[in-house]
Parts: sequence; C-alpha cells; structure tokens
Amino acid sequence: MPRFDIPPGALRSAVIAVGAQANVTIGLSDPMIAGLAVNGVRGRMTVAAALGRILAGTTADFRQIDARTFELVRRKSGSGSPRRTAPATPLATRRSDPDIIVTGSKRSATLRNYIGSVVLVDGGSVRPDRLVHGSAALVAQVPILSSTHLGPGRNKLFIRGVADSSFNGPTQATVGQYLGEVRLNYNAPDPELAIYDMASIEVLEGPQGALYGAGSLGGIVRLVPVAPDLARASLDLAAGGALQAHGAPGSDVSAILNLPIDTDRLGLRVVGYADSDGGYIDDPSRGSKDINRTATRGIRGTLRYRPAADWTIDVGAVVQGINSRDGQYAERGLPALQRSSVLAQPFDNDYMLGSVTVRHAIGLAQLVSASSVVRHDVNSSYDASLTAQTPRLYQEMNHITLLTNETRLSREYGSGSSWVIGGELLRSGERLTRTLGAPGTDTRIAGTNDVAEEASLFGEDTLKLADRWFVTAGARFEYARLIDHALDQADTASEPHRHVTAVLPSAGLLWRPTARLAVYGRYEEGYRPGGLSTQGSVTQRFQSDSVSTYETGIRYGSPADRLSASAAISFTHWENIQADLVEADGLPYTANIGTGRIIGFEAQAVWRPLPGLVVDGQVFADNSRLSNPAAAFAGEKDASLPNIADVIGRIGSRYTFEAAGHQVELSGSIRYVGRSRLGVGTVLDVHQGRYFDTALGASVSLGRVAVSLDATNLADERGNIFALGNPFGVMAGNQVTPQRPRMVRVGAAVHF
Repeated sequence: MPRFDIPPGALRSAVIAVGAQANVTIGLSDPMIAGLAVNGVRGRMTVAAALGRILAGTTADFRQIDARTFELVRRKSGSGSPRRTAPATPLATRRSDPDIIVTGSKRSATLRNYIGSVVLVDGGSVRPDRLVHGSAALVAQVPILSSTHLGPGRNKLFIRGVADSSFNGPTQATVGQYLGEVRLNYNAPDPELAIYDMASIEVLEGPQGALYGAGSLGGIVRLVPVAPDLARASLDLAAGGALQAHGAPGSDVSAILNLPIDTDRLGLRVVGYADSDGGYIDDPSRGSKDINRTATRGIRGTLRYRPAADWTIDVGAVVQGINSRDGQYAERGLPALQRSSVLAQPFDNDYMLGSVTVRHAIGLAQLVSASSVVRHDVNSSYDASLTAQTPRLYQEMNHITLLTNETRLSREYGSGSSWVIGGELLRSGERLTRTLGAPGTDTRIAGTNDVAEEASLFGEDTLKLADRWFVTAGARFEYARLIDHALDQADTASEPHRHVTAVLPSAGLLWRPTARLAVYGRYEEGYRPGGLSTQGSVTQRFQSDSVSTYETGIRYGSPADRLSASAAISFTHWENIQADLVEADGLPYTANIGTGRIIGFEAQAVWRPLPGLVVDGQVFADNSRLSNPAAAFAGEKDASLPNIADVIGRIGSRYTFEAAGHQVELSGSIRYVGRSRLGVGTVLDVHQGRYFDTALGASVSLGRVAVSLDATNLADERGNIFALGNPFGVMAGNQVTPQRPRMVRVGAAVHF
C-alpha cells in the first residue's frame, strides 16, 4: 500500500504527485477541472482512498479503469457527492515531498534528486486557446527562455543567455526542441508548434551535450503531449474571437478527440486547430492596412497500441502550416505601427513530422526506441528595393529533411540512483536556394546544400553516495560527417567531406541537508558542427563552436508545496561562436565571431498562501561579453552578446474557487524585459527592450461549458521587442517591432 504525502493545491499538481508516489497512471483530459482547489492527503492508503480524500467537496470525481489506471472526470449534476473517506489531515500537520518526474533526464529522475536547473511548466497553465498558441506562450511565462521576434515560425529560441545572433541562417539551433521522445529541429528556426493538449513542458537549462548531443548549447525544450486514453472516449471543442486596438480581429478554433478503438489495447488521440492573428501594422505607401496577419493551421495525432502490459507503441504525426502576409515591423520617424516599403514580404513555414516510439519494460528497466522523419520548408521574402522605381525582392527557400533514431535503456532505483545508456543516429539535409531581382524574375544567387550525418553513444549514471549525497557523471561520444556543396555558382569545386568527433562529458553533485532542501553543482559541455555559408558570391566555411558551463544552485520544496523556491548561478565559456550576420547590402552570411562568456543568475518561487491561490515569480539576470573576438570583429571586444536582456522578470497569480456551484478561475501577470542589443558589430549595435507586458484572465465553468475572457498589453504599450524586420533595411537603424496592441478575447470550450 503506497504512502502519500500531498499538500492542498491545484488538482493538476495533485495528479502528478499521486501518480509518482503510487506509480500509477491517472488521466486528466478535462481542462475545466485541472485548476480545481483540492485537499491534501497524508498516510498509507489505497490509491482510491487517496483520490477520494483529495477530491472530497469538489466538482470532480474519479473512476478506476484497472489496477493501475485511474481517470479524473467532472461529477455529473445530481449524481451526489464524490467518493469520500475519512476527513483529510488538518492543514497544520500536512507536509509534502512529492516525486515530480523530470522526464527530460531520459531515466525518470525525480526533481528532488535532479542535479541541474530545470523549469517544469504545467501544460494546463499555458492555455494556447487563450491568445497565445506556440512558443510565445512559454517565452511569456519562463524568463530564462528568450526569442527573436521576426514573427511566428521564423524565430530563434535561446535559453539562459546562450544567443548567437538575430538572423536565421545555416547554423544549428542553440536549443534542442522535442515532442515527447522525438526531435523537432536541427538547423531551422523554431517550428512554433501550437501547444494544444500538452500534459507538461520541460525546459532543461544549460548545455545538454551528454544526453542530447549537438545543438543543445543553451538547453532543451521538451513538449510532452497528453497520451491517448485507451478506455474512455472524449471530445473537447474550443473557439474564440479577439479584438485588438489599432488592428484587425483574430479568431481560433480547436478540437481534441480521444477515441478508444479496442479498449485498453488500441486508441487514437487527434488535435486539430486553426488560428488567425489579426494584423496591426499599416503601410500607407502601398495603401495597405493590418498587413501582418498570420494564420496557423495544424493537426496532430497519436495512435497508441498496447499489445501487452509491458509494451506500448505510439505512432504519431504532425502537420502544421504558418502563413504570414507580411513582416510585423514598423519604422521610427513614422506614426506608430506604420512603415514604408515597396513590396510585400510574405512568409511561409510548412512542417511535417512522422514518428514511431516503442516502449518495453524489461524487468525493472525501461527500453525506449524513437524514430522520426521531419520535412520542414521555410520560405521567406524581403523587400530589397533600392528605390520605389527599382523594386527588388529577395527570397530564401529552405528545404530541410531530418531523420533520427534514438534507442536507450534506463533504470531508476527507489534510493534515487538511476542510469541510462543509449545510442542515436541522425541525418539532416538542408537545401538553401536564393533569388534576388525584380519581382517575377527569380534570378538565382549563391546557395548551399548541407548534409550532417551523426552517430553517437551516450550514458549517464546517478549514484547515492550516502544518506544525503548524490553524484552524477556521464558522457557522449559523437561522430559526425559533414557534406557541403555550393549551389548556383559556376566552376565551383565540391567541398571535401569533413569528419568531426566530440566527447561531451557531464558531472554533478547534489547534497540534501533536509528533505526539502537541495544544493547542487554541475558541469556540462555542448557543441555544434560547422558548415558552409555564402558571402556575396564567395562560399566559405564556418567552424564548429562549443560551450562549457559551470553552475551551482539551490532548491527548496517542490511545485506542490505551499512554498517552493530555487536559485542558480551559471558561468558559460563559449568558444569560436557561430553567428548568422548580414552584409552591408543586406545579404545574410555566417561567420565565427570569437570567444565569449556568459554569467547568469536566476531565481523563482511559488507561494500558495490560501487554498486555490497561487502566486509565482521568476527573474533572470544576464551579463555577457565577447571576450576574445575574431580579427574581423576586433572592435567588439567586451561587447555584450545579442538578444538577451540584462534582466527579465515576471510575477503572476492564479486564484481558483467556487461561486454559486460554478468553478471560477482568475489570473494575472506582469512581465518586464530589460535592454538588449540586436547583434554583434557597430552596424547592428541597435538597442531594444525595456518594456512591460501585462495580462489578465478569467474563466467560469457552466456544466460542460467553460467561458473565458482574457486581455493582454492592458496599457497598450509600444515597447520595441525586436529591432529587426528586414535585413535589407536594418543598417539604417530605424526598424522596430512593437508590442502587439491591447487585445481582448472572448472564448468558450465544451467537453463531452
């Protein structure tokens, strides 16, 4: 019989704790009850008894599907009170230490014993159907996560200050992005998957080279979707309409279908959505208003097959398209939210993913094998006109194919010790073609065709040294073959194949002086292979870069406690930094700009002063320097690295309660983003940032239906979130990307 130690709080947090402490599966697919304020429970008892105590007096109930599977549902009107047992333990005597699982560790390590910095975001708190749909929702909630702001589907993500540049090019991303077990990206902008129907989101900070290999210099963002429920059918529908000041309206619709095909053996879960973000930038010179409208359409599905208790096979697919009519930047010297351009600058991001993930329990060990194929097409257009009488259009067509397989075996022990070993195969192919000339001429200029093939072996082990001490050590051996070809250049010899090997170690130590307090230190490395870039008509190589990070931190409590907090300080040495840049004529190129260092400090806290009330705050401060610039950037010695604000802070709150028999949730937040600069080099030394962003929200459940009202940018501020919109005009230094104007959305959701 398991022992439970769970405090009062939100139902979504209690579910995680019960599942971890009893090693059972608990389904919670109804977002309308996820935020319910529930009781705490402590002591040894059955799972059913614990759930009965937790849900006593609420509008939620549970049903038991089998010995180790439960589902939480809304109590039907008139069905009587939920199951009850003995009264819950008095508040004054409650304590908790729930085992929250960090799945990104690849071996089900518990948060209390995890040696490193990680941000765990409850999928139910992101609410993509309420104004934000993709990574922007995470950036607004997690200060250590930053982004450029070219527009949805063309941004770059950064974690904890590891930012290379503002522009998109052939360099590999500094952040690895995953959907469950499969990789989403390699050398492409953020695919900006709409984060509907996510169970949780993890942000692992610092280089993750030992477990994740190349392209994880800053860390990992892992989206964990809600798994198919093999026992119960359900349907969730949501829709909303938004009005924004100074711009066009927007709309969103979504549907989530869960369909058991063969009870407890085969089931399907499908998510479909269509979002339209109204434009708010005007271009009077072309007689156009609200030009930057963006539409996102997508569908995601998982077919789960469980032929036996120790086997699970998931077949997944994702198809998403993002289409923007024009850029979302304005220009200084013109009225607010206006710019003057000769040609429209549309953007298109089409993303397709297919995957197969197999899980098999071998005794007390877990075998996981995940294979995926990605097709990612990113097409950009920029106005390169010299004058209104000589229009020129620059276009990039980037076609990416990514194939991956990772197979690993892991084991977690009750003492807190754990290990994982595995291997990965990866092949990424990128074909970049470019045109420049009068509209319709399609005059080809130099492009590249880059292929990276990688094979790696990795392993990591965490051991309990003594009663309160844990140590972890691991490494990854990676071999890469790089095959690069120049395109559309006469008499250009093929580039020789290159071979790169890397050994990426990790090590850490954790001390737990008390059950709630942990102090840790960690060292980790990461790298990116080089590639081929074009500068004008010349093709040139850029070399591999690497980072090594030292960090130390402290954690108190867990996310389900009345008070939990953490803080960490990190030092990163970044060797031979790759950066995507632009020439004086606006054409992009890639170069190694030198060696730099980053010092970061972060802190976060969650406080539950009253039942149903959660107050949280986070802050991240960054100090970076290009300490040893390459010769071409000698004038940038000790200049800060781009795009990361000197300080980012956020305070938010959420209050859930019952009124007249209905569940009510109120939320609000305020976020400050400090100053940063656009890029490296005197031409790109343009400042951005120093703005506040605010949000308020309310939702009420009315039986099966929930209605919501949300607002952002309440003061209708015009802060410059990004000083780039078009590389062919950035040298003038007058481009600004204003905050989206004040927006108000009304929505409704229904659960069947």
